[in-house]
Amino acid sequence: MATVTCDICGGIFSQSYLPSHKRLAHRKNSLTAARPSTEKEAIQKIVSLYESLSIKARRRVVSLLTAKDKEVQKDQKTQ
Repeated sequence: MATVTCDICGGIFSQSYLPSHKRLAHRKNSLTAARPSTEKEAIQKIVSLYESLSIKARRRVVSLLTAKDKEVQKDQKTQ
């Protein structure tokens, strides 16, 4: 069985398994899909996910991000 490389994630798979891998691991709108390659793409993905949340979940996300930002700023000041 020949081995091939996935052109999306770079993983090595048997040639017969590759179509299944791509279908299962890289389907659109999947949280496990390939990581965005640029910061701009990452931001667009975050915004897209945020827009799909309920109002309550959006508030929770904002709260978590605010807390994380304060933590990061505190860590940067101590360095």
